[in-house]
Amino acid sequence: MDTSISVALSAQRALLHQLDVVANNVANANSVGFRAEKADFSTVLSNATPDRTNFVEVTKVHVREAEGPKFQTDNPMDVAISGEGYFSLQTPAGQIFTRDGRFKVSPFGELQSLEGFGVLDAGGAPIVLEKGGSDLTIHPDGRVREAGKLVGNIGVFNLPEDQISARYGNTAFTAKTPPNAIALGSSTSLTQGFLEGSNTDPLKELANLITVQRSFDSVSSMIEKADAAMEKSITELARRG
Repeated sequence: MDTSISVALSAQRALLHQLDVVANNVANANSVGFRAEKADFSTVLSNATPDRTNFVEVTKVHVREAEGPKFQTDNPMDVAISGEGYFSLQTPAGQIFTRDGRFKVSPFGELQSLEGFGVLDAGGAPIVLEKGGSDLTIHPDGRVREAGKLVGNIGVFNLPEDQISARYGNTAFTAKTPPNAIALGSSTSLTQGFLEGSNTDPLKELANLITVQRSFDSVSSMIEKADAAMEKSITELARRG
């Protein structure tokens, strides 16, 4: 394959990856607790070609750690994190970590996410309410009181980007190793009756979407022209032969 086409195809693959990232950011602009991502590109020197050609690839996708805007819901089952950290939820496949603080109470009294995953305390244990969540108070330091009685503590866990393994759904992550719980206080706290919105910047991401799409179209056009030129050269050589 012609080197110029190979390089263009590598750029096209990288742009497709970036397009997926940007499109996902746009699609989740209104998702509670969503953390947007950014794709990094680099050139990779290939020893497989005689001229050691530079190819383009996505080397890393970063999770943006900036907090999303807080908005008031007045729902006592809604909780927002101010500062770093993630709630921990127990799924059948293991623990996941999210900023989505929309909670509910199961028929058995367990504090759960809307998807039905158990909300864990700092020690990784479930939180069980005795009165179905009536007269519920969630303190900034994570303490959960029901009708004035302490029934548990919501855990918040430190999950730096380099410890994120993969996305789980739209707004959660799995961890490479079990993260440590954060001592809630002045730097990280909980607010009952609030939620955190997506940290996606819709206008910026829409502009990125247009830019990436134009770049992709430009590379596609270049590949078509190079392919046509190669086909023409082959045809001419065949005629001479």
